[in-house]
Amino acid sequence: MPAGEVVVIANLYDRHSGSERNRPAQRARWGEISTHRKVVIAGDMNAHSKMWNPRTTRPRNNGFWEQLIQDHDLVIWNSEEESRMGAGAEIHSIIDLTLSSPVVNLNWCIAHDQATSSDHEVLQWEILGEASWEDDVSTATTGWDVDGWDPRGKEEEEAKAAGEARARAQECYRRGVQDTPVLGDGSTVAEIDIAAAALRAAIVETLDQHARKKRWCSRSKRWWTPELRDVRKALGRARRKRRVAGMSRVQEARRSLRRAIRKAKKECWNRFLTEAEGKEVWTAAGYTQPRIDKEGQALVLEDGSVAEGHDDREQAVLVAHFPPAPPGTYEPVTVGGRAYKRVDAQLIGSLLGKASNTSAPGEDQISADIVKVFWSWDPQRFVQLVRACIRLGHHPKLWKTAKGVVIPKPRKPDYSKVGAYRVISLLDVVSKLVERTAAHLIEDHLEWKHGLHDGQFGCRKHRSCVDAVAVLMNRTQQAWSQKKVAGALFMDVKSAVNNVSKGILGRRMEALGIEADLIRWTSSFMSDRQVKLVLDGKTGEASPVDTGIP
Repeated sequence: MPAGEVVVIANLYDRHSGSERNRPAQRARWGEISTHRKVVIAGDMNAHSKMWNPRTTRPRNNGFWEQLIQDHDLVIWNSEEESRMGAGAEIHSIIDLTLSSPVVNLNWCIAHDQATSSDHEVLQWEILGEASWEDDVSTATTGWDVDGWDPRGKEEEEAKAAGEARARAQECYRRGVQDTPVLGDGSTVAEIDIAAAALRAAIVETLDQHARKKRWCSRSKRWWTPELRDVRKALGRARRKRRVAGMSRVQEARRSLRRAIRKAKKECWNRFLTEAEGKEVWTAAGYTQPRIDKEGQALVLEDGSVAEGHDDREQAVLVAHFPPAPPGTYEPVTVGGRAYKRVDAQLIGSLLGKASNTSAPGEDQISADIVKVFWSWDPQRFVQLVRACIRLGHHPKLWKTAKGVVIPKPRKPDYSKVGAYRVISLLDVVSKLVERTAAHLIEDHLEWKHGLHDGQFGCRKHRSCVDAVAVLMNRTQQAWSQKKVAGALFMDVKSAVNNVSKGILGRRMEALGIEADLIRWTSSFMSDRQVKLVLDGKTGEASPVDTGIP
């Protein structure tokens, strides 16, 4: 905290006396406490509410605290972790809370390793500084919306405007790539790098000039509407004029905003359920579960030390999830291979068509639906770029930096352990298109040569987990019919993908007789990689990665 800053800390125990109207906490001078700009309230509230515990089944003793939180815009720092254990607690009990003023920023966690004689967990927090809504408003482009280029389903005037916008964007793209010729079977590695950079630059320039920019931040909400923005502005005006109009005007504006938010959330949810198709229906079940939010969670390392600061936690995740490469070197053969000859427009178009339009994009922020638009304008350029990458066994450096988003794994007992988190690598869509092409060619070769064990069901066409379970059930029933005992051994290789060795994989591919150009490309794809970790919504600097498949 900066020198001279004053923070009022209220530590309390709201003893349950059988009546919610006569709780000790209600006798505190909350009006006087709320006059301070920075306040932290922590203690045992003895109250159960869905406001801080979505899993509670019997809300009670909660009215006073819910009203206090709403009246003073207090921030609830608790996660979904239970704060009370023991026989007297509910199945999932959260009655110990940490609240603060909106401008206070805390590093909050439950200290599971602190043993006490109480059945309550130890809440551990530190004041980091001042939080600001303005700090979270992003001015950087996080994507583009190209719906304005699509005339389908629009009225005549809108369809005409969309067609004209699409034509202008297409002309802008053609100007951007006109100085970069389409690659051929005689192109060099240097020309591949130039073509990849030129394609990205032309797409980004076209989008910047002719598409609507998206600027998402951690507070961006699907249910947010222009009407809510107007209601929030009204609350801001009431706050600025509270000395003239009085606090009653502020409270009424706050209630209006809460009612509008509840209405917008309900309408958004109903719209999602009505319009959901296919697998999206099952996505609704996941949305009903409590959100795991571990922002600022301190991490306990294997040697017992604690990583608390953002840089220390980022380094802890890097060490745990991206181990150093094993000793030894590997150099694939430099010539040969004919797999690239099977790369054509039909194959690339099919693979790109299967790409999900809702998947998060890589560092270039270009999503799959946007790449599909540019593919429809210039398919030959994409085909020849992918073909040249496979032929020369080269993956451009431009595509070798991944965004590694750190997310907590569900249902983990202790989120202070690094192993309770996973890193999701986000790659550029065009880079993934080359990767999918190589994977398709490798898979075809292995199926044709019977290079995979008949018992392997993962990552194979026309096979799934359902088939594996069916085989297991069939063999079990056969054993039972013969009066035998059936047994199964289930194994999970820890961090298998993160520990893949380039050398071991390359030599294994050679043993399986895979084409030399595919082996060279795989080696290039896994070499000189970098990752930018996204932790607590902040993107770090690029760090080298020696092992693993992104």
